Amino acid sequence: MNMKISKVLVFTIIMVFLCNLVGFASSPQVSNLVPGNVYIPKGTLLKTEIITPINSGKNKVNDIVLFKTTETIVINGVEVIPKGTTGEAVVTKASPAGSWGKGGKVELAAKSIKTLNGVEVPLTLDAKKSGGGANMVLGVLAFGIFSGFLHGSNQDIPTGTKFQVAVESDTDLQVTNETLADVMKKSNVVTVTTVQ
Repeated sequence: MNMKISKVLVFTIIMVFLCNLVGFASSPQVSNLVPGNVYIPKGTLLKTEIITPINSGKNKVNDIVLFKTTETIVINGVEVIPKGTTGEAVVTKASPAGSWGKGGKVELAAKSIKTLNGVEVPLTLDAKKSGGGANMVLGVLAFGIFSGFLHGSNQDIPTGTKFQVAVESDTDLQVTNETLADVMKKSNVVTVTTVQ
């Protein structure tokens, strides 16, 4: 009889735990977004290419690297980040090639890019490129296999290298859907003043 009570007790405890777990998993996520505003969703991919060439033997940690979008980002039918918009990444690690086939290494992290109305969009990218005996690129930037003999090779990421970055978190565009098109259109107008 005690064995039956023990089994029932264990079963009850497991069921309570599972119910709490299911309830926890389905609880709503807290968001800092303003209700009614339009936002760029977390995880939105941006196709980009490097503007600033990078070299593991020349670049230093914290060097700013510029890139540009190769496609227009459209939200709710409205252009918010035009093709050719410049964004920033930063060198997080750089070490030159060395003796005995030790290859150079460079790592990048994306920082941000701005929308037409000046909202800073946080981006994520962790890209690594290593050199040496049998070297491969890790992360989003796929540069292939590289090799070095006796003296390792420095790693280059040339201008025009294509890669993708992702929006790091839901980004509030600080406009409603009703005002989105007007705000972006006005922000896209450049006023030129000439001297006579």
